[in-house]
Amino acid sequence: MHFVLLNARRRRIASALALVAALGAVSACGQNLGKSNFARTTVAAEAGSGGEVPSGDINDPAVTPAVMRTIDPCPLVGKEALSALGTPEEPRPSLTSFGSCRAKVTDAGGKQLTVGVDIGASTYLNDSGGAVVSVVEGLPQVERKGKDGKTCDVGVMTLRKPERGMSFSVTYDGGDPCATGRAVAAKAVKTLHSSPPKYPAAAGTLTAVDPCTVADTAVLSEVVPHGATSLTTFHSCDWTPSSNPRITIGFRYGLPLQERDGTKKVDVGGVTVYQKAGVGSSAECKMEWQHRPWVDDTVEIVSLVYSNYDEKKDEAASCEKAGKIAKSVISKLPKA
Repeated sequence: MHFVLLNARRRRIASALALVAALGAVSACGQNLGKSNFARTTVAAEAGSGGEVPSGDINDPAVTPAVMRTIDPCPLVGKEALSALGTPEEPRPSLTSFGSCRAKVTDAGGKQLTVGVDIGASTYLNDSGGAVVSVVEGLPQVERKGKDGKTCDVGVMTLRKPERGMSFSVTYDGGDPCATGRAVAAKAVKTLHSSPPKYPAAAGTLTAVDPCTVADTAVLSEVVPHGATSLTTFHSCDWTPSSNPRITIGFRYGLPLQERDGTKKVDVGGVTVYQKAGVGSSAECKMEWQHRPWVDDTVEIVSLVYSNYDEKKDEAASCEKAGKIAKSVISKLPKA
């Protein structure tokens, strides 16, 4: 099977994005991003921001979970997206997550800042923690500035229940990290509404799969009665998230799995699965298996964890339960 290298694709997407006007010279909130540096580091809020913060369900078709799990995050912090901040480096994708990417920029004063994006992050608002709530392109936005004034997390909510979206984490010693985060977030939302950068729709890829739908409900109910699903990210899901026992199913990518750190190979439904019991005294079993090739030497990986802190550790019993669910997941996953 042949695959297009995503790093090359990211560069092509980043250079082709039609990303509205360049960031201006005056911040909409009156803050000078560059503080005492240079005018070039002063960033304006994108047009279209502002307005009344919506309180109901989010019904924007551009940011549904089905769409968001297919988004390639790197163009959102790519060279074109960050060019108004200074001189960006090539973005670096996460080594383990479909939804994360990070980039460094050198501003006009020679100071470095980093901008990371995490698609599927929590945008929980009830525990404000000094959060400022606003709106961008009709979507709720929350920001939390670090106590040292050098860091800021700007989250854009795309799902209300549970509260999930995309978070931009900025570290900037030479300017206002929150103003930077707001500007990058606003640009990203505009991109999602106009020309969203997506992963290739390769046959069988996990990037387009809803993790809350891949296990057979009857099998789940047998192993974990009275359950309910809840997204933890757009690529992971909990069954009975607030009680015991709990099942967590997630998709990621990484290097090919091996027998190490206490794992052992077992056969589940004709697939080689790497099984590992928990390290504590409670019942826990983790099962992982390779689904298909990803990029270069990496592979797409399915992870399933059974845990019950009301049961004593028993690897055989816990892994038997996890194995039943894993077998149902294997049978329902798309084929490459």
